[in-house]
Amino acid sequence: MTNPLQFMEESRQGVTILHILDQRLIDPQLSEQLTRRLCGFIEGGCMRLLIEMGAVNRISSVFFRSFIAAGKKAKERNAQMAFCNLTPLIKEGFTITGLDKLFKIYASEGQAIGEIGE
Repeated sequence: MTNPLQFMEESRQGVTILHILDQRLIDPQLSEQLTRRLCGFIEGGCMRLLIEMGAVNRISSVFFRSFIAAGKKAKERNAQMAFCNLTPLIKEGFTITGLDKLFKIYASEGQAIGEIGE
């Protein structure tokens, strides 16, 4: 049995922040859980979603599809979705897949909130 993904949620200055606490996002079964969670925020009316990934040091490409699906949902609803605290390896994955062109990526949580917050 697969353990569920670990998250912590908070809200600051009109931004919903989803901290992904898992170090490894590699189990394909969990990517659907992430997709549902992210799309759920957008469908629930979240207009500014920041995904904080400082704990993540390994990611499978299947999780990039989760980000793309949620990003499409955000675009449909004119919501903003951004990422912060990516390790160099994870940031490289975003660059290779072209996700750095689809999403804003911030070096820190404070910088992200300063730019996308109310």
